[in-house]
Amino acid sequence: MSSELPAPRRIITAHRAEDGVAVVKDDGVIPLLDVAPGLRVAPLWVTNSVPAKDNNLDDDGGLRRATRDSGLISPNGTHCTVTDLAPGAWTAWHRTNSLDHNVIISGTPILKMEDGERITKTGDVVIQRGTMHAWYNPGPDWARWACVLIDAEPAVVNGHALEAAVKEAPSS
Repeated sequence: MSSELPAPRRIITAHRAEDGVAVVKDDGVIPLLDVAPGLRVAPLWVTNSVPAKDNNLDDDGGLRRATRDSGLISPNGTHCTVTDLAPGAWTAWHRTNSLDHNVIISGTPILKMEDGERITKTGDVVIQRGTMHAWYNPGPDWARWACVLIDAEPAVVNGHALEAAVKEAPSS
């Protein structure tokens, strides 16, 4: 198995209180959390509302996920994360009530959908709109993508709301 990717660096900007000059408030590495075999996530920032009020708060939005039991979605808010998937690893099948922007940073993860799959590559952007899906990394290297998840109404098909769900990982 290839070596793991380094933890992502996060740079947070702010304004100096006395004169409003734009400054770097924090610059550091965010540790990745093991959430399942071969699956690691780094929570970079969480907002509790849209529009976000974070520009005027002094707390670390990355720590909100650790201190709140909000799961992947913050009601009326957003989550920004980095996801790493090991070679040969799958995520579970899942659907969230969110609009997700996934930007592939490295590797070639496969997006598995109910109607088939798409191979993605560095620079691709996958917009998830409340659909059931899973990810698979065929390797040989770790795959990484950045995700911005925005709370959304459930997708509705034929008048029926599709609820959030998690199922077992697909088989190869």
